[in-house]
Formats: sequence, structure tokens, C-alpha cells
Amino acid sequence: MFTVVPTICFGFQCHEASVAIYSSMRNRKLSHWILISVLSMIACLLIYSITGMYGYLTFGTDVAADILMSYPDNEVLIIIGRLLFGISIITIYPIILHLGRSVIQELCVRYRPQDVVLTAAYEKRLRVLLTTCWVLVTMGIAMFVPDISEVISLIGGISAFFIFIFPGLCLVCAMQTEPVSLRLRWCLIVWGAVAILCGVFIFGQSTATAAMELIERLI
Repeated sequence: MFTVVPTICFGFQCHEASVAIYSSMRNRKLSHWILISVLSMIACLLIYSITGMYGYLTFGTDVAADILMSYPDNEVLIIIGRLLFGISIITIYPIILHLGRSVIQELCVRYRPQDVVLTAAYEKRLRVLLTTCWVLVTMGIAMFVPDISEVISLIGGISAFFIFIFPGLCLVCAMQTEPVSLRLRWCLIVWGAVAILCGVFIFGQSTATAAMELIERLI
């Protein structure tokens, strides 16, 4: 059962962009944000479920991990689907890169040497350096890792932190300032605590299992 948890976590890993999306919203009420989050998760669930169901009904147990690879290469609709998939990845990549780079850049700026003056030129050089390193690392993974499932298993377990622990902590902290009733406040605090505990378990179990399997394959 727990062997598929990393894949599920990887598929629903969108929490990195949640803070940036929330900060760009005009209506930042908690109820409005919860509605958007729930509708987004339902949409992802339906799309993933329908795609997986049709893939299994069409090809059975022989379906490829990438369902598009199970279809013939000479069909026009499949070619269009692959092109659209590639375009979606290209457009998503800069967003994820920006979010990750901004976190690392903030740490570099905060803990820079005292003799380094924070200027626009320094920030630009740092931004270019971090972006270049990020692209090279991801390119290396794409070229030298033959089976993406190994990466998904490992990263999927780690992403449980962002899916359960981080949102749980945010919910508990938000309840300290949000103007809600006392009963609802405690219900949400308990829900946040449960999410944190589940995240700790899934993170530890999935990451340890994926790491041991990866080490066994390398040995």
C-alpha cells in the first residue's frame, strides 16, 4: 500500500506554488483560499483518475508508465498530445525554478559575508549563478537517470513534507490570527496536527523505503 504513496504525493505536489498564488490573490480570505484549493485538488483527482482508468482499460497491465508512450507514434492526436505535454512542462519549469531559486537566493543574501555589499549587480550575479546551477543539475538528472520512477519514488516521499507537514503547520499558525469561532478554530488546529503527524510518518516511511531500494539497485 505504502509503495504507491510517493507517486501519489509526487502527482499532487503543487504546494510550492501555493504561497506565491495566495499572495497574488485579490481576495485572501481563508474560506476563499480553501475553496480554491479544494476545487483544484478535485480537478487534479478527476483528470488523473480518468487518464489512469482509460490507460488501464485500453492496454491493461501492459500500459507504460507514461501513457502516451503506449500509443503508436504515427497518430496525429498522440503527436499533438505529446507536443502539448511538452509545452506544459516547459511553461511549468520556470515557475518551479523561480520559487526554488527565490528561497535559496534569500538564504544566500541573508548569510552572505559581512564585507559583501548588497547591490543590484550582486543580486543579478547571484540570480544568474543559481539559475545556471539549477538548470545544469536538472539536465544532469534528465540525461543520466534512465528510470524516472526511481526519482519519483525518492522525491515523492520527500514531497510529503510539503503536502502534509507544511500545510498543517500553516493551518495551525493561521488559526492564531484568523477571526473564526472557537469551535472551528480548535477543529482546524486538530486537523492541522493530524496532517503533521501523517506527514511525518509518510515522509519517514516512504523516503526510507525509496532510499533503500535505490541503494540496493546501485549495489
